[in-house]
Amino acid sequence: MLIVQRTYTPKPGAGGLVGLLKTVSQKTIEAGLPEVKVYRKFLGPHGIIVTTQEWESIEVYNNSRNMVRQTTGITSVFGQIYPLLDSTHVTEILESV
Repeated sequence: MLIVQRTYTPKPGAGGLVGLLKTVSQKTIEAGLPEVKVYRKFLGPHGIIVTTQEWESIEVYNNSRNMVRQTTGITSVFGQIYPLLDSTHVTEILESV
């Protein structure tokens, strides 16, 4: 099993990121993909949000990328998220051992 973790750093003063990421989670589930869990960092730089999503394998995750890009319900929400970010999100893939 893999965990795909993404870290989002908003611009100072940008609001609404948590709500938009929760909408991404809902749209992802509606598309038949694994839930995106949303976390707010407790310590460290202010406003950072981390999401996680569990996948069976790297192949399944990679195959989902094209589906996500073709799902306007998801991509339209990311269109609202990107202007809020200080920089592009960071993606990490963790393998369960």
